[in-house]
Amino acid sequence: MFVHVVSTVGGMSAETFNRKFELFRSFGFSEEECMEMFRRAPVLLAVSEGKLKLGMEFFLYDVKLERPALVSWPTCLTYSMGERVLPRYRVLQVLKCKRLLKKEPSLKEKFLEKFISRFRDDAEDLLVAYKGDP
Repeated sequence: MFVHVVSTVGGMSAETFNRKFELFRSFGFSEEECMEMFRRAPVLLAVSEGKLKLGMEFFLYDVKLERPALVSWPTCLTYSMGERVLPRYRVLQVLKCKRLLKKEPSLKEKFLEKFISRFRDDAEDLLVAYKGDP
């Protein structure tokens, strides 16, 4: 991860970094939240300001995700809006409109299923790590 950070930050000016940082702040993210997002996904610094703004507007205002969700999953801001995010969102909206979903899809449940439940022998340790308990 360190190599990605050095590579990304090394290729941009301080002015560009500050503009991106201020863009996040303009959406209500604290300095600590911004740093946590960049720590989790250094590639955010390589994404254009326009794409970051479009992604934040979509996830915060259209999808109505809370800021902590973006802080914990910042890579979603790097996904292609036109080819990945919006088409999937539209399908989800049609399914919801036609009441074809029994329950709202949950990223948390999908994560638990994919990364914890399938490793039954280590599930207890994984759950402790997931919950952040020492």
